Amino acid sequence: MGLKGDLDLRSDERGAPVNRAFVDVPQAQPELHPEPGFENEVHAFNLFGFLSRSQVTWNPSFTSVVKHSYMCPTTEEHILPIIHGNDRVEWFFQMTDEIHWDCGDKNTGKPMARVIMKAGDMAAMPAYCRHQGFSPKRSMLLVWENGSPSLVYEIQKGESPEIPVQF
Repeated sequence: MGLKGDLDLRSDERGAPVNRAFVDVPQAQPELHPEPGFENEVHAFNLFGFLSRSQVTWNPSFTSVVKHSYMCPTTEEHILPIIHGNDRVEWFFQMTDEIHWDCGDKNTGKPMARVIMKAGDMAAMPAYCRHQGFSPKRSMLLVWENGSPSLVYEIQKGESPEIPVQF
């Protein structure tokens, strides 16, 4: 975001005003002091400010794609309009406020857990579950996932795990 050749940052000038639910989010950009010769290679931006200018909720904004590793921060408000079934593990980092997740078996829908994530919490949704979230106020969530196109088939064949970690 914001580097030459990448997507421009959201701004008033670009038709992306601050969303009414995030008017309290600071918009200041970070200060950078790169060494001479590295001015075009070092970059930073205010992720919360970027997300606060999203006019939609429950719609990830890809901010980092490295090979098959996807960082998808998103703003959440009210209820996720679908029940999302996983085909791979998804990691969630609750950046602000809170989300209530109803988790069930991916195939049968049988309830498995209710998870309440508050700012600073980290959770992983296994590949065998589906989930629907509700954000009582509004919140920001970072979703990380392995986007490898072969991962789904590896999980189906038992070559990759359906769970995030084993102890």
